[in-house]
Amino acid sequence: MTPEKFITTSSNKAREITFLRLVVGALIVIIVIEGATLFRTLGMERTVLVPPTIEKSFWVSGEGVSKSYLEQMAYWYAGLALNVTQTTGNYQKDLFLRYSTPAGAGQLAAEMTARLDFLAKNNAATLFTAQTLNTDEKLMKVAITGDLDTFVGDKRISTRRTIYVIGFRYINGRLFVNEFKETNEKDIFGVSTPGK
Repeated sequence: MTPEKFITTSSNKAREITFLRLVVGALIVIIVIEGATLFRTLGMERTVLVPPTIEKSFWVSGEGVSKSYLEQMAYWYAGLALNVTQTTGNYQKDLFLRYSTPAGAGQLAAEMTARLDFLAKNNAATLFTAQTLNTDEKLMKVAITGDLDTFVGDKRISTRRTIYVIGFRYINGRLFVNEFKETNEKDIFGVSTPGK
């Protein structure tokens, strides 16, 4: 082997090593940038869920949900619980309870069963017509004011103005119902303690 050929081969290897070092360095920089970007965006993803009927635009993220989403879901749940006949009652109760929190399912089931028993005993049906919605995003509660009509057969026997509050919990990217009860004008969200 001649010295010139040795020098040429050696310098080619040195150039190849330098080139490979530059490629590895560039890849490391790209990996660091991608990792920093991924870390910064964790928890910022938004999942779009579609309620049964869409009235307004809304958003859902890893941290919470928009006010309009709470209102639309509360309206739907109120319809499930309050627009009830004897034939649809059990199906609607089961559908409502499918989206309840485990901690609140027992109480919600008992209240809905009592309402269905009352309707069956009196051969009645109810129809709720919502008028206004008030939302407390911090508490994740929606108060729905409206008229609750009670029918026996095809005759309306009563109409009364009522306020129902629906409380939600946002767990692992899903919205669950944990409260559904009648309230009053003085405490529409049902947060006052008795005796105050």
